Amino acid sequence: MASTYTNSGIEKIGSGEQAGTWGTTTNNNLDIIDKSINGVQSLTLTGTTDTFTVVDGNLSDAGAKVLVLGGSPSGTHTLTLAPNDADKLHLVQNGTSQTVNISQGSGSNATLVAGEIAWIFCDGAGAGAAVTKQTISSSPATFTVGTDLTVTGDASVGDDLSLASDGAILNFGADSDVNITHVHDTGLLINAARELRFRDADLKILSSADGQLDIDADTELELTAPTLQMNVTTADVNGNLDVSGTSTLTGNVTLGGQLIMPDVTDAKILVADGTSYQEVAVSGDVTIANTGAVTIANNAVETAMIADGQITTAKLAGSVAVIGMSAKVTVGAGTPTITASVNTSSIADNGTGDFTITIDTDYSNANFAATVTTFDNDGTSRNVGDNTVEAQAAGTIQIRTYRATPSEASVRGVFDPDGFFVMSNAQ
Repeated sequence: MASTYTNSGIEKIGSGEQAGTWGTTTNNNLDIIDKSINGVQSLTLTGTTDTFTVVDGNLSDAGAKVLVLGGSPSGTHTLTLAPNDADKLHLVQNGTSQTVNISQGSGSNATLVAGEIAWIFCDGAGAGAAVTKQTISSSPATFTVGTDLTVTGDASVGDDLSLASDGAILNFGADSDVNITHVHDTGLLINAARELRFRDADLKILSSADGQLDIDADTELELTAPTLQMNVTTADVNGNLDVSGTSTLTGNVTLGGQLIMPDVTDAKILVADGTSYQEVAVSGDVTIANTGAVTIANNAVETAMIADGQITTAKLAGSVAVIGMSAKVTVGAGTPTITASVNTSSIADNGTGDFTITIDTDYSNANFAATVTTFDNDGTSRNVGDNTVEAQAAGTIQIRTYRATPSEASVRGVFDPDGFFVMSNAQ
């Protein structure tokens, strides 16, 4: 009876065969068994394809339990393990710098990236045979877990750790009481309390031009650290910012609302002393109420320089308001024009020698005193006449000018002078 062979190429001696030589075959079989159980074999790959075959009755390289792939493939490499009808299990290390696709038939292949270690299973289904894998190490490449990964002891990741799901959750603690959830296109969500705490470290937040750190009004961010450094263009705080220590600001501070200070600042103002702003009590000759009202004590102002036209109403002791106006009017043969004035807005030409000046800030009534004098522009003294206040109201004063005559019995006639001055004031 002829010999038959197993998946690993072990020869099964037929009954009554190999008399006197079966010991040699048996020893060869034991070597094949040892290699298939514990053997480590280096396979040198070249180009982009290689085939390694288990030959019946031979101690084959492809029959080792552990296959270490080496060599210098010229690109992505396809390694075929033959024959296609042998089902077997190998531990494979891809020690090349290229990706290796391990194939047995036309079915699916097992793809190992550079540096990956994986178990592979060849199903021996013949022409349509498929190869599947289970990665156990991907250093320095990628270690991929398709479902949940639970680590009950310590885990050390020497490179990147990627959670590919848009809703991936990283849980901490036996009851997952602390977790970080990835929110698609948004960022990370800390568990329900949403508290992010850092102790005994510095916190640096580096933002790109369009980056931002958003803290909702109902969320607490507590930083127990000696330094908080934010390299951002704008820090926008929509709620309250409570700083119990000293804040040093080297740039501008723009306030869109109120600057609220402690109660000890009542009746005080901030005054710069060259290095900082100090709280200074405003009292004595000048006091400022919290409503903004300013009070100047009696005899506190001794000398004051006030620009022309800057004061139209002043409140003096006894609540008496004093309003004044003055104007220089040039007439000549043309239209009357106010060339200098205080508290006047316009002048109207009522006819020859008749003018009405409108007061900018009205008096309280028409009971005010007025003084009018004419002036001579050409040096002839012929255009100087008498003046009267014809009529007056709270907001207007009418002036008329007359030509002087030799006889008191003669009727004076109205005329346009070169110009005149008018001044009045009232309480």
